[in-house]
Amino acid sequence: MSPVRRLWVGHSHDGRRVTLDVGGPGSRVLLLGSRAGDLSSLIAFSAKEACAAPIVLDFDGSVANSMSGYLDTYDYRSFLYDSFKLEEPEPWHSQMAAAAYTLALDLSTEEESIINSAMQVVASEGTLLSPVSLNDVLGKVEGFRGFYVDKLRGRIGALRLFDAVDDEDFQRLVSGNLIVDFHNAPYPQAAELAAALFLAKLLAVAHSRGPPDCLLIITEAHRVFRASPRAAHSNRLLAHLLSLQSTIVMASGQRQLLTPLLSESCPVVVYSSDAWYSRTGRAQAVLAGSLVLRDERSGCGESFVQRRVPIKTSEYVRAKSGRFPAPGLTKRVLEEVDRFPISTPASLTQYISPEFLPADVASTLASLEKQGCLLLEPKDSGSGPRVFAYTLTEKGRRALEELGG
Repeated sequence: MSPVRRLWVGHSHDGRRVTLDVGGPGSRVLLLGSRAGDLSSLIAFSAKEACAAPIVLDFDGSVANSMSGYLDTYDYRSFLYDSFKLEEPEPWHSQMAAAAYTLALDLSTEEESIINSAMQVVASEGTLLSPVSLNDVLGKVEGFRGFYVDKLRGRIGALRLFDAVDDEDFQRLVSGNLIVDFHNAPYPQAAELAAALFLAKLLAVAHSRGPPDCLLIITEAHRVFRASPRAAHSNRLLAHLLSLQSTIVMASGQRQLLTPLLSESCPVVVYSSDAWYSRTGRAQAVLAGSLVLRDERSGCGESFVQRRVPIKTSEYVRAKSGRFPAPGLTKRVLEEVDRFPISTPASLTQYISPEFLPADVASTLASLEKQGCLLLEPKDSGSGPRVFAYTLTEKGRRALEELGG
């Protein structure tokens, strides 16, 4: 269980310092209203100040745009490839991943059952939890055929260009003091699924190695934990997340889109003035621009003025040092060229792009050619005219061995 820490968040109207106690039992905090993004930045800064090791999953980039100079900031792709890797015990992690897909894709109960069964196949085969792997095994699910499977294949197939690069180990994420920025995701659902898979991996790591001593902050939480008009599914991911023995802070400027389960599960709520006046049963008036800290555990509430923190920004953390900017993608390219003698630039890009962006594949191919690891030369195709295909050079073989191939 994480120790209790006191975060300085502002001043009361009579000049007293207002603090937010986090850690210990029931440490669930909800930030609501139009200033939820500013509050997230403040909590992240104060948590680092109090040595609470914040992890920020930043959907809109608001925290990264103001706090990246204080906390290491990564593009979401940096940890995504490692999030696809199964954590032991594999069936436990695969079921959490199934719950992540259910939330991100807003699946029905029947579709969730199919995803759960498909994930057990993925776990038994030891493959990645990526959309392309899931799409490949959907047809192997026993007991499910017809409309729902075909519908799911279409929805999962739309994510086949889901992007991932092998830059960082997930253990760096659970060590805290960082921001993961999702606002550059190519489309909204990519960010939402990536964040849900991060949470699934985090829960799997906590299950196998113990809960991380960190403070988790999720901005725009309604994008993952949304109020859904369809019949309720198991909400397994949220249930396990709320059981995690770490402090969790959820922020949302769209309270009406947030699942009511969060409002009922977070005993500490910080309201912007607009969110305070929109709640029912309020007992005190507050000044415009003020915030209200309400602790349902004690029934106490206090209005305050937010503490000012200087904005400090910096660039994303660079990829791991080494000769190859994306080791996972580089290894995959070299392996495929070694496996298939007639690998053309077009065929390689098409084959690998379900897991990596085509632009990244093309850039890696160009870089490997320039370094002399790959040679593009004419070859007999066996059933037609000669084609220009890649050959793995001796330098390329040494690079593959260096990358663990």
